[in-house]
Amino acid sequence: MTTYDAREQLLPRLAQSELRPDLLYPDLHGGLPAAGHLQPVEKKLIGFSLGIGLLLLAALFLINHVLPLAP
Repeated sequence: MTTYDAREQLLPRLAQSELRPDLLYPDLHGGLPAAGHLQPVEKKLIGFSLGIGLLLLAALFLINHVLPLAP
């Protein structure tokens, strides 16, 4: 609540002063890179993650098939 109160108190003074609202509240979402352009390292990390996930899924499937919990 204190941030909202401080902002409400600042707005009337903002019109009288030379404070720029873009400096007070910067747009953090505008600086993100466009989606779809992956770096080669990112592609390798995604491949390794998917490979490890599929390998563990296959291992769990085999363990469950060989050693079932239900008698």
